[in-house]
Amino acid sequence: MDLDHRGRLLREHLGPPGDQYALRRCDAVTRVWDLPIRLWHWLFGGCVLFSLYTGLAGDFSLMEWHQRSGYAIVALLMFRVGWGLWGGLYVRFRHYVTTPRAVLAHFTPALRASSGDLPAKAHTAPGIALVVVLFLAVGVQATTGLFATDDIFLNGPLRGYVDEGVADAMNWVHHRAFWLVIGLVSIHLTAHVVYGAMRDPTPLAMITGRKAVDLPATDHYLLRAAVTIAVTAGLVYLVLRSL
Repeated sequence: MDLDHRGRLLREHLGPPGDQYALRRCDAVTRVWDLPIRLWHWLFGGCVLFSLYTGLAGDFSLMEWHQRSGYAIVALLMFRVGWGLWGGLYVRFRHYVTTPRAVLAHFTPALRASSGDLPAKAHTAPGIALVVVLFLAVGVQATTGLFATDDIFLNGPLRGYVDEGVADAMNWVHHRAFWLVIGLVSIHLTAHVVYGAMRDPTPLAMITGRKAVDLPATDHYLLRAAVTIAVTAGLVYLVLRSL
């Protein structure tokens, strides 16, 4: 890579002066996913699938685990918000901005050609759109679960802090929004199956952290991640203990 090209990449992805990152040598195959976000991804995915299973299995004995999994999802979402503000280079929220035209261009060769030479990106436009909608859907599902009730044995920890009308609305959403979560997760998994069938290495990126993009590599920021985990876990613990 020539120096001018590298300079353009640095200016595009580092943002204003003073926004410091520890960068590694830029190769054709680059580490775009830091270790904390990879661990978060698998924990988050596991908790979402576990919550869906325990919520839909019809086994009352699993509902306590369903609640615990919901608390874990809330904590993981809180961590992701923090990591989106001060985490690794490509997990920050400013890299999760796209447009409908960019999403269409990804699937439409003619539209992509009319856009000229697009800059290298760590994330595809459809991937950004799916991730944002999925995070919002899971966030709504987890938040409404804190207020949900079965009117017999189980109440969410925040049920007693709202009136009956609000609780009924939260309950209604919680018992229906999971279908959207299932649909989005299915799209996500199907996309990676298609990638695998096409021998595209994208599905391995959340294991190795590396993608075939010509961008500066990111650091792991393990100390920063440890502080974020400690603060998130502490906040969740204090809130649940106070209820």
